[in-house]
Amino acid sequence: MDLPSFIFQAQENIVERPWGGEWIAMLKGFRKTGIGESWEFSAHPSNPSQVLVDGQQMSMLELFARFKKELFGEYADRYPSFPILVRIIEATAATPVHVHPSDKVAESLGEPEGGVESVWMVFNRGSAYVGFKEDVKLEELEEKLESDDEFDFKQLLNKFETNPYDTFVIRPGVPHAGEGIRVLEISSNSTLAYFFRKEDFEKVKKALKTNKTEEFEIRGQKGKAETEKFGVEVIEVTGKVEMSTNGVMNILYAAEGYFMLKGKEIADLHRGYSCLVPAVTENFTVESERGKMVRIYLRP
Repeated sequence: MDLPSFIFQAQENIVERPWGGEWIAMLKGFRKTGIGESWEFSAHPSNPSQVLVDGQQMSMLELFARFKKELFGEYADRYPSFPILVRIIEATAATPVHVHPSDKVAESLGEPEGGVESVWMVFNRGSAYVGFKEDVKLEELEEKLESDDEFDFKQLLNKFETNPYDTFVIRPGVPHAGEGIRVLEISSNSTLAYFFRKEDFEKVKKALKTNKTEEFEIRGQKGKAETEKFGVEVIEVTGKVEMSTNGVMNILYAAEGYFMLKGKEIADLHRGYSCLVPAVTENFTVESERGKMVRIYLRP
């Protein structure tokens, strides 16, 4: 079995959250409220996506196991497990303030997963809370938690009023939350998150960076951001654009407009949907009357 030039999910992988809304459901053609996340090509064991390959449905875990070389090309040996987790997130209500551990902290805590570094690409006007606006002390945070169950930790964080295609790089240890915000999140393939609540706080204390976070430390460029391991960029397409996988797996997300993809085969990509382009596809073209596509890529 050969991989096609473009791989699609067999069905959408959506997740309800207390802070979810209707936007994701509408994008994906559902009539449902309370949808907080759509997992795009997830190979996370807790919630793997199903994909179609040559008419056959398989999980992303099987795809990775069977076609690792085709997916990642000459860099396949660098990835003992699938390297990223891509989620579309809608936080109509505020998400709880939380922090992700580093690999080192996750290991020290005996966690079954690694740490988390993530990039947010925002699609709307909303509020992103990222990093402390002043230095804090763990004892003071713990005191607030013990004395006031309703304390809003967002008030201690930098607040950014977002615009479409703003980006943020959220490194391990940086507390964050979102409200009224629609985000494409690319992260390490781990779901470890520690919330500012009593039952998580011992882990929060080990993971948290308590110093002030400057804007330049977390702001990416408009429409583009990178970590050492992966990146995301907006590509404006009017007419035809020649593209390359650059020897690694890409994931394309249609943010605005409709696209025709041409490789060995021809495929359609509609707004709100994504496709996986394996490394072996190499070169392909994207056509649109006028659209904005988000490319997610690895940096091996």
